[in-house]
Amino acid sequence: MLKSRWRELLAATLLTVPLLAATPTAADAAAATLDQQVVVPAYFLPSGKGLEYWNQMLTAASKPAMAIANVANGPGGASSPAWAGMLPQAHNAGIKVIGYVDTGYFGTTGQTTRLGSTSIEDWRTQIQSDVNKWYAYYGSSIDGIFFDQAQYHCGPGDVGQTWADLYRDSTAYVKKYHPGATTIANPGVSPYACYQDTADILVTFEGPYSKYLTRDGDYVPQAWEAAYDPQRIWHLIYDVPDTTALATVMAKAKANNAGRVYATDDVLANPWDNLPGSAYMSAQITAAKGTGGAVPATPAKPTAGQVKADSLRLSWTSAAYPGVVGYDIYQGSTKIGTEANFTPSATTFDVGGLSAATAYSFTIKARDAAGNVSAASTALSVTTAAASATAPTKPGTPVASNVGPTSAKLTWTASTDPDSGDGIGSYEVYRNGVRELTVPGTVTSATVGGLAMATSYSFTVLARDTTGRASAQTAAVAVTTTNPAPITGATASATATTASYTAQFNLPYTSYHVFIDTDANYQTGWSIGNGTSYIGADYMIENSTLYQKTGAAGEFTWTAVTGVNPLVSSAGGLYKWSVPLSSLTGVGTTHNILFHGTDGTRNDYSNLVTLTHS
Repeated sequence: MLKSRWRELLAATLLTVPLLAATPTAADAAAATLDQQVVVPAYFLPSGKGLEYWNQMLTAASKPAMAIANVANGPGGASSPAWAGMLPQAHNAGIKVIGYVDTGYFGTTGQTTRLGSTSIEDWRTQIQSDVNKWYAYYGSSIDGIFFDQAQYHCGPGDVGQTWADLYRDSTAYVKKYHPGATTIANPGVSPYACYQDTADILVTFEGPYSKYLTRDGDYVPQAWEAAYDPQRIWHLIYDVPDTTALATVMAKAKANNAGRVYATDDVLANPWDNLPGSAYMSAQITAAKGTGGAVPATPAKPTAGQVKADSLRLSWTSAAYPGVVGYDIYQGSTKIGTEANFTPSATTFDVGGLSAATAYSFTIKARDAAGNVSAASTALSVTTAAASATAPTKPGTPVASNVGPTSAKLTWTASTDPDSGDGIGSYEVYRNGVRELTVPGTVTSATVGGLAMATSYSFTVLARDTTGRASAQTAAVAVTTTNPAPITGATASATATTASYTAQFNLPYTSYHVFIDTDANYQTGWSIGNGTSYIGADYMIENSTLYQKTGAAGEFTWTAVTGVNPLVSSAGGLYKWSVPLSSLTGVGTTHNILFHGTDGTRNDYSNLVTLTHS
């Protein structure tokens, strides 16, 4: 994993080799304007209007650097033809495609996984599963992972770094299995300093234009941001109404040391569901470009310390700041990360995910604020330590429980390791012979999700010690998932003032809907049906928000109804919603209703439900 940004005084052990050329002058640094990259949260399906947005990005003379792809608050339940057609185009056009993964604050705020759990370990396994799906569905088109809903407190009561470590582990997981991938964590506010090394990029502001102008209240920046590597800071600003306001935002983003930026004129409830017009986007990308500065001197050859079987620490002499604001680190020809300038201390970078007794080569490039990059340093060749002498014992054969339509819980007895000073580093869970999950060595259970209904699977487990040596795999346990009806018990009722809707959702979806046709006319509103019955929905409940249909009849465009909080409860998949009838304007007293669940690819509907009220 990457290292924590503690600027220890390591004078006794720092490199004393000087830089290989003169550093840029103070005048060069003062004349440099920050070079930024535009990163778009592209939360729009590449079909219909959304396809126009994607094509706008692809055909623009100046393109955004990255786009966050979001199928359904994650990768969805299966590869989507629309996304499979678009993502390779974006990647090949030079736009890095980053897959969206919801971390739900690892359950620390009460958010539940799709299976209804607040457990940190259940969140870990869901996150790993979603990471795996992005790469399984879309392969080399995926350039990294975006961890949304990230914590910003270091740990419970801000004691220790328990919560920050969860994001370090998530980044390490991505980079171990996908070297060169970019990770982004989104707390939405400036997190405490313990988060600086938890991902390659941190979203330290996500909010409206009005708040960006002041950055007060919850948006006050932490002190570490001012001198951090700007390429590792991303600001997301919505409700920026025009190009005049946009110019103000872009100038302020440079002053705020944000090397990644995105501004939009879109507004809540979802400000990331469309793309600003071509002129707006072109002005943004032009304003993001840096100017001035000078090519930094070539960094000195790095040295390696704390060399272990699977990790090491690189260290090199720091250049003067602000002439150099950051460094790019390469493993062979693959860029594996960036680091801020630690001057006057040596700059250090921790490399993880290595294999035992294996030779590696590392080089460093320096970068100034304007984006000028030095030549690569002399390469460092280093061989990792050997693995331990003895493999761990084989874990106990896993036992399956809580088997459902798309998931099963596995439990096993712990392994031991006979080597002195060694221990169990992790367990790997295999599904039908393919690694599915990696959990810490202190954890002896895992809930495997994303399974198909009425399908048989074989699961095994192996242990790895802290040097990477693996045990034998366990005997297999067979699991057959269940096959319930997706949505049952759909009902609706009304009092004189309130409409209530209830349904049992028997599968884990990302979106739970109630479509409500208030005029009982399928030719008005959003046309939707279950194959037998069709309605024209004038209102929609999506999870915990009520929306009214707006825009053209054939467009999936909705506006949130303010002042209404319809979700009553959802325990065990039994969803109950309640809406004031006064919020449902229509011409009749008969409402036709369909309940719907989707994971981005699968779509399930209830039977038609009719509600009559006075």
